[in-house]
Amino acid sequence: MSKSISTLVQDIEEVIKGKGGWTEAVNEYFMQTMGEAATRRLTPSTETRAKTLRMSNIGTPCKRKLWYYLNLPEHEQDLPAHVHLKFFYGDIIENLLLSLAKAAGHRVEGEQDEVVVDGIVGHRDAVIDGVTIDVKSASSASFKKFEKNELRVDDPFGYIQQLTGYVYGAKDDPLVTDKTGGAFLVMDKTLGHLVLDYYDLTPELHLFPSRLIATKLMTGMKTEPHREFDPVPDGKSGNMKLTAPCTYCDYKWKCWPGLRGFAYSNGPTWLTRCVNLPKVPEFKDGNNL
Repeated sequence: MSKSISTLVQDIEEVIKGKGGWTEAVNEYFMQTMGEAATRRLTPSTETRAKTLRMSNIGTPCKRKLWYYLNLPEHEQDLPAHVHLKFFYGDIIENLLLSLAKAAGHRVEGEQDEVVVDGIVGHRDAVIDGVTIDVKSASSASFKKFEKNELRVDDPFGYIQQLTGYVYGAKDDPLVTDKTGGAFLVMDKTLGHLVLDYYDLTPELHLFPSRLIATKLMTGMKTEPHREFDPVPDGKSGNMKLTAPCTYCDYKWKCWPGLRGFAYSNGPTWLTRCVNLPKVPEFKDGNNL
């Protein structure tokens, strides 16, 4: 008897509690996918890839970031080792959750299948019980947005648009039986909580072709678009700081000449205006993130 996507998290939690399902076949699947992820992340590439639009970046709410990515790749910031390790950590969570879904008796298919829409390529995470799934690991604060089904209200990294692209590109895929919806399978990487955050993407699917055309036209412009996000006050200090999407942007140094970074205990703060010097160490170059 096939299981329903609606019980996915509950069934995964039963496996985690040792109630059964983790077989030798599932273990081999987990080890194989982990090895593939390690090879993908840690093996030097022998190819020089041209910068192109991809499903993973077409949803970014910052048009300037996407324009920089395609037109000024030399300004992309080299990421330090600990950031690459965070990406690898995300791969580990993804492979573990998909393996647990298999162990829980759910149908997991189409892992990392290529999805192409009008020449734009992406690789979806999986199809579970006929539903397109994107697996995420999130901070406790970000997890709450998925838990409350509020990503449409606050989606600084364009996850909804990315998921829409995967669903739109799989409209003729027999593995996908839900043609209008998709979901995020998310783990709170601090507390270990899980949630399945489902969205009816009918409105986004209707607009997707026109948004794709507009994005292609924008990235082909001769000059960079305007900044998408304004700085916000840094408490009562009189300083102005970058918002979250800009903080994690590889092009923030190009976008904000004179930017200054400071190492707070809860993470870096990037100031576009500094009138009161913070009493924490300052980053001296863009490699200290």
